[in-house]
Amino acid sequence: MTARTRTSVASGTMTVGAGLVLLGVSATVYLVLSARAVGPREFASVSTLWTLVYTFGIGAFLPFEQELGRALAGRTEVGRGGAPVVVRTAQAAMVTLAVLLAAGALLSQALVGRLFDGRWTLLFALAVAVAAMAAQYVTRGAFSGSGRFGWYSAQLGIEGGVRIAGCAVLFVVGVHSVGPYAWLLALAPLASVLLTVPGTRGALTPGPPAPWAEVSANLGWLLVATVCAQGVANAAMVAMALLAPGGDAAGQFLAAFVIARVPLFLFQAVQAVLLPGLARALATGDRARFRHESRRVLTATGAVAVAGVLGTAALGPQVLRLAFGAEFALGRADLVVLAAATGLYMIALVFQSGVVALERHRDNAVGWAAALAVFVLCCLIPVSALHRVELALVSSCAVAACLLAVRLRDGVKP
Repeated sequence: MTARTRTSVASGTMTVGAGLVLLGVSATVYLVLSARAVGPREFASVSTLWTLVYTFGIGAFLPFEQELGRALAGRTEVGRGGAPVVVRTAQAAMVTLAVLLAAGALLSQALVGRLFDGRWTLLFALAVAVAAMAAQYVTRGAFSGSGRFGWYSAQLGIEGGVRIAGCAVLFVVGVHSVGPYAWLLALAPLASVLLTVPGTRGALTPGPPAPWAEVSANLGWLLVATVCAQGVANAAMVAMALLAPGGDAAGQFLAAFVIARVPLFLFQAVQAVLLPGLARALATGDRARFRHESRRVLTATGAVAVAGVLGTAALGPQVLRLAFGAEFALGRADLVVLAAATGLYMIALVFQSGVVALERHRDNAVGWAAALAVFVLCCLIPVSALHRVELALVSSCAVAACLLAVRLRDGVKP
């Protein structure tokens, strides 16, 4: 990796970080205000919608950003135009979206009845949100792979700004029903795509044809890995709804999870630019730089994780009550467990970026699939619903981090 490229990656991290700060703030604002507006019981439906949007939106389409970013960065490094690979990736994402929407239509009765308390508007909002996220991740792949981090940050910032403004308006005018908040979750990413899609023109430089293998050879493994990773990250809310039905447990849990996962928002900026940077290092054969950058990011991530656990232990319950209100409460020990799981998850994501950059996609998929299996098995242990889910989170994140660390170590041995 050249000095110019290293500078670009560092500045890219800062630029994307600016957008992610606003996006992270918007997530907190949205969840806090919607929880206060609709109350703990109704917030359970909002938490389920949030979980499904980010499990399937990210799980199904983040691989397209990763593969497009990797392929486009590789082409850029050797002076080959990227338009064909962008088009191929967009086509593959559209096929995946069509499959997801068809599956949602077939399962619509069960989804609405068991998860959305009979509200069809939440299912329609889910469909729009997932479609918008499909477009988001393809455009983000084009932005990150071509080094256009300003556009990447703008898309994040626009989504966050629309969400904050819309949620504030709904709260101030006294909206207490779930529907408008659900639609806001869908319309914010849609607006961000419409306003930033012109920025992809810079990545559409003519180049040699892109065979399907260039963008699809690893997509199957990436899809498995990302869906499983998002399951580990987000399925806890759905698990709470299924294990403790008929109450506000899922809403209470999500409120606590928001507080415990604040460090994850800080980490996402690094993740967004880490994979293309590692891919460039490998494209030029600079494995020493690859190892150095991986260690540097891992050290920073570990520091953020430890700070998150300590901060949650000191102030978690107070922050939870201050943000969400007196109706929302969870014990200090429970919040610390959730913060520890978040730290382990971030560390696993660092290892994942290295494994994917090494194109060891099968190893990545196996690691996350094993972690999700551990999550499911822990949910079967005959203890309280909260303790089952907490054990599932910590155990699954630890398994993912350990397995991916071993695979990354094997891949970077001199």
